[in-house]
Amino acid sequence: MPLATLLLAALFLLGACARPAPQQPAMQVSFLPVPGEFLTDQGDRLAPEGLRQRAAAAAYILVGESHGNPCDHEAEARILTILAHAKVPPAAQIVVGLEMAPAALNPVLKEFSGGTIASEDLERRLDWKTNWGHPFAKYLPVFRAIRDWKLPVVGLNVPPGVIRRLSAAAMANASAADPVAALSAEDRATLPARIIPPAPEQLAFLREVMGSHPKQAQKPAATAAGASVDPRQEARFLLIQSVWDSAMAEQAVNARKALGRPVVLLAGAAHVEGGLGIARRLRVLDPGATVLLISPWRGDAFDRADADVRVYCPESFESRMGMTLESRPLVLGGRGDQDLQVLVSAVRRGSKAEAAGLRPGDVVLRAGGYRMRSLNALHLAGSDAYREKKSLVFVIRRGDDCYTVDLGPLGVPGGQGIPGAPQSGQQARQPAPTGKP
Repeated sequence: MPLATLLLAALFLLGACARPAPQQPAMQVSFLPVPGEFLTDQGDRLAPEGLRQRAAAAAYILVGESHGNPCDHEAEARILTILAHAKVPPAAQIVVGLEMAPAALNPVLKEFSGGTIASEDLERRLDWKTNWGHPFAKYLPVFRAIRDWKLPVVGLNVPPGVIRRLSAAAMANASAADPVAALSAEDRATLPARIIPPAPEQLAFLREVMGSHPKQAQKPAATAAGASVDPRQEARFLLIQSVWDSAMAEQAVNARKALGRPVVLLAGAAHVEGGLGIARRLRVLDPGATVLLISPWRGDAFDRADADVRVYCPESFESRMGMTLESRPLVLGGRGDQDLQVLVSAVRRGSKAEAAGLRPGDVVLRAGGYRMRSLNALHLAGSDAYREKKSLVFVIRRGDDCYTVDLGPLGVPGGQGIPGAPQSGQQARQPAPTGKP
């Protein structure tokens, strides 16, 4: 080919690459974070020292989590270490508050912090399965940090049995105007002294959550957003959320007054984000106290109003089939589910997932009849497969090729061959359910 022709071809290619870029939205995040990395509310990198400085003036540091996400718990442990280390010497000057434990078990937590209860015994002593239910092993990083730094720790919540009895009292009859009065004196003693109702601006979100709750979704009146629901059910739901957030705030205030230390509260992200859950109650109970909000970010749309500090932790799910799936952004700070993809991040040797043909690095395009834009599709596909007694089938992309992977039928109700597969929004944003928080 003549030299002139080659030069013309090169100029043509350069011209094709030099087209003006389409108009872009404002940049939300200024770097590519790795899991566990901190960000400011402006989407910039935040070093550990920056986190220490932001927390230094706070009376309460609220750290949100998704209960089943290991990255969130590793991040919580790291936050405790960063904040504890900032106060040494002398002894670490923070106290930890846990949504996961009832305040009635504070003597057990005190023994653990003091080193007289071994980590392997703590699960039993806290009656963890009854009082919380999420896998204890995922919280081990948090408890190790508490033990390593000898941090005082308190439970924040109300015993689940009391919550169940309060919920039942609220539904007992149409005139149950004061369900609290129907409880025994012993049960009432575990409730917060002041039950602070939700902020008006939070009601729409709470009603949306109520409509998406699995038990409510079975009722035709609650299946559509904005659909009417039984007034007693709504009143009960809002009461339980108010009790839960008010109790956590009250216990945190009590701990701060008793110990004279800032309190780091670990709780579900829905109780933290936006400052309308625990933080709002703290401002009522402890006026003027500074509150710092820290919450996980999954790589989707970056809402600066959610928290003061974000921790990048992709949504993930470990199945009993032996696969771990992780939701990763195609575009950081994108438009939501449409800018996420689901990746197989690990496959256990000898597992059902390995035998079916799944491999680390596979991108799951479809699960059953659903596009895998989030892990919610896994929950829906698993439920369908169980109900219809069919195999759960994935369509995956490996390199430039696409394959189907048949994982076989599911043997546990509700699609629970995919146990506890998260529903959209529930992992990060749903408050505690009305029966067992």
